[in-house]
Amino acid sequence: MQNHLTTVPRIQLEQPARRPSIARRLAALTITLAAIGGAAWAWERGYRPPGFGPREVESMPLVEVDRGDIAQYVVEFGTLESASDTVVRCQVEALVGMVGGANSSGTSGRSGTSGGTQSTTTTTTTTTTTTAAATATAKSGTASAKSATGTGGSASSSTTAVTGSSSKPTIRSFSYTVAKYMPLKRTTATSSTKNSTSGGSGRGGGSGRGGGGGMEEKPGSTRIIWILPEGTAVKEGDVVCELDSAAFRDELKAQQIRWLQAKSYVEQASSLLAVNEITLREYRDGILPQDLQLIHQYLQTCEIDRDRAVDNVEWSRGVQKKGLRASSQLLADELNLQQAEFVLSEAQGMLLRLEKFTGPKILKTLEAKLASILTDKLAQDASFALEDERLRRLEKNVAACTLRAPRDGVVVYVNESNGWGRVESVIQEGATVRQDQPIFQLPDPKRMRVKARINETKVSLLRVGQECQIRVDAFPDRPIFGRVTDVTAISSPVNGPFSDVRVYFALVAVDDPFADLRPGLSAEVTFLHDRRSQVDRVPLAAVRELDGASYVAVMEPPTDPGEPPAYRWQKVDLGLSDSDYVEVLSGVRQGDRVVADPITLEAPKSPPSGQPASQIASASP
Repeated sequence: MQNHLTTVPRIQLEQPARRPSIARRLAALTITLAAIGGAAWAWERGYRPPGFGPREVESMPLVEVDRGDIAQYVVEFGTLESASDTVVRCQVEALVGMVGGANSSGTSGRSGTSGGTQSTTTTTTTTTTTTAAATATAKSGTASAKSATGTGGSASSSTTAVTGSSSKPTIRSFSYTVAKYMPLKRTTATSSTKNSTSGGSGRGGGSGRGGGGGMEEKPGSTRIIWILPEGTAVKEGDVVCELDSAAFRDELKAQQIRWLQAKSYVEQASSLLAVNEITLREYRDGILPQDLQLIHQYLQTCEIDRDRAVDNVEWSRGVQKKGLRASSQLLADELNLQQAEFVLSEAQGMLLRLEKFTGPKILKTLEAKLASILTDKLAQDASFALEDERLRRLEKNVAACTLRAPRDGVVVYVNESNGWGRVESVIQEGATVRQDQPIFQLPDPKRMRVKARINETKVSLLRVGQECQIRVDAFPDRPIFGRVTDVTAISSPVNGPFSDVRVYFALVAVDDPFADLRPGLSAEVTFLHDRRSQVDRVPLAAVRELDGASYVAVMEPPTDPGEPPAYRWQKVDLGLSDSDYVEVLSGVRQGDRVVADPITLEAPKSPPSGQPASQIASASP
């Protein structure tokens, strides 16, 4: 039996490489930093390794200070839009509450029969009061006188019966009553119309929800029922959009009824006022003077009766002393006198009552009633004015639901965006639009403008009337020109309300637009900020800034033909600059030659303006 040996493979384990220690790393970093610091210190001290020293001035390009024009421009971007005021907005108003009185909805009635239609004509109740005036009935007595003469004879003496009669007149003022005036009121009757335009069932745009937004409609909003497609060419007066006016039409019908009722109340109050004015004049100028005249006549009659009764009593007393009249007859005459005096006193009281109390009271009552009717009429006039105003506003709202083109043009929808650039309001059929929201516009290609976004660092360089050049991205080979018409005074965030970058908007009117321009095209606007003509200038690269001062390296001709050319640093005052040149106000003049790119020259150590030639730096390395 053979033994088979199993060979076991050997596994080799690799030793991990040693990592450099932290101390070695720190040492290497320290050496590197020291080398960099030493190189910087040597460079600052003027040491230059071979190949890095200042170039010879002969090999440097030179430029002359020349004269020319310098123009400074501001370049920004914007969007074309229509400059003509042809934006059509939603003119549907929010009518809050019922206008024209507390109880003005629905049909109106009057509370009771004593309402506003009651006649204020005064009712004169004629009460016939018959009083038996002092009817003095003299009973005729027959006195027999016997003759005292001899043969005797009979002497017959007859008494005259004094009869006085007077009837009390009918004084209408004493029975004159002024009916109480009840102001005209309207009570709420059955009505299916509620405050439809104040957020109820008829919110100016039908019930339900607005299209697209899913939000419940609010007062002053309505829905788009129909609108022409965007880009449709229309003529002036063509119907472009129809808004939902069903709720307004229903409210208009109910308002017409309220308007007629309010008008009837005004006419009724006017009639009542006219009638009561006549009633006041009738009593003041007719009834009262007539009653006074009747009382005066009655008073005179009573005085006559009283005087007659006095005479009759005196006569009776004289006859009774002679024995020709009985004492009962004298007593009757005295009673007649007392009755006549009583009737006279009553007549005087009637006159006093009418003049001092009854007449003024009735006049004041009629005047107060007239003032009450006048006040009610003014209230009805004000109520009718409110109802009339509401009727006109409803008619205006119904008419505003039909949007027409104010001029010829092409329909462009006005979709509103928020500060983040997200479209919040999309114009489409079924969408809800609010009062004063722009719906569409008709751009005029002959009147276009650019709305350019201006960074806050450049807004100070713009002014109204500034000239600019516009290059539309869609037509790069057709530049146009314009002028700044307005710069917004308030900035807007670039990327939402939390952005730190603020921009302003400049409106640029296009001077000579062409027919292919349309709103929404992107454009580059170049604003001319300032211009200098025929001024001393140098290239921007020839100027070196140091410690807030500007220098140029001016080429100096050598004094000895064998010496190399030299240069000197000259401090200069600069003015306007553009992308290539900068204006030189002082320091150099036309014809001077300066180094075109002095960045590799040794920097000036101090302002060298006016230094002697001994301090001029040499161009040799």
